[in-house]
Amino acid sequence: MKKKFLAATVLAAASTATILGTGPASADDVHQIYFAYDTDNGYVSGRLTGFSHDTYQVDARGGQVMVVDATPYWSDATVTITGPTGTLSYQRQWTSVTLPVNGSYRLVVSSPSHSTVDYGLSVKID
Repeated sequence: MKKKFLAATVLAAASTATILGTGPASADDVHQIYFAYDTDNGYVSGRLTGFSHDTYQVDARGGQVMVVDATPYWSDATVTITGPTGTLSYQRQWTSVTLPVNGSYRLVVSSPSHSTVDYGLSVKID
């Protein structure tokens, strides 16, 4: 029983760290992007190395417009946006897309040159 409680505590702590964006995502992690109360935007940052990618998720309604901006502009970080209906935007550093349906949308940040890239990702939903 003690081992199960300890494992649950460690899992809860790891989940909290992931949600708050305190560490880089691994290839299998999906980090939920939460907006502060009464705002329409959020910001996350990370570091890509080699063939790695970071995956974020945000929930939105159909008809809303999602604006995504990856920085710094001189880097080769790209963002691919997928949703319930498939890929909406493919490898763009900046994009604005009208969301077709209610649901969860994933933003995958990657580096096509597979170099080390520090990035910031701003997401706004109107």
